[in-house]
Amino acid sequence: MIRFINCIKKRDDISLEKFRDYWNSPEFEELLQRVIDITRAQHFTKNLTLDVEANVMIQEERGGGEPFDGIIEYWWEKGSELMDLYNTEQAKQVRQEMLDYQVQFIDLKASSAFFTESQ
Repeated sequence: MIRFINCIKKRDDISLEKFRDYWNSPEFEELLQRVIDITRAQHFTKNLTLDVEANVMIQEERGGGEPFDGIIEYWWEKGSELMDLYNTEQAKQVRQEMLDYQVQFIDLKASSAFFTESQ
């Protein structure tokens, strides 16, 4: 199983409430669904980090930085099929639309996106 994981940090100049408004908007949901449809993702998750004391305790125990604000994952059975779909004009278009939307509320430089392989 191939996974694309996008660990997201909100922009510093917007509130957590505003970030969540963008995150939960119908426009974002529609873009995410188009990515699923175009790339034929077999599984998808979208998670927000909880604003809870336990997260602060974990950071202090480990000496780590702040957690990401949200995580998006898409899963596919085979990477080769994904790359064929990834390079289509439809996929390029939705990636640009996604980028145009995300720059409104995501700090892309502080965020991280990568592919993994499930064992």
